[in-house]
Amino acid sequence: MVVLQINQLTQQSGLPEHPINDELRQLIKEGEDVKAIKKAKETLGFSLLEGKEYIDKLKSETR
Repeated sequence: MVVLQINQLTQQSGLPEHPINDELRQLIKEGEDVKAIKKAKETLGFSLLEGKEYIDKLKSETR
């Protein structure tokens, strides 16, 4: 839910996406999903579930 809200706010306001997304996408590309989730949690203040949802969303966008 939080991921959806963040994405909607970013799109509606015309703000660029968070710069951490490039690093998260690189970790995903390297097969380091757990590290990506941890990084999202630390950087964006997500819970474990929110971090996983965020990474899953990034993964679906890069396919």
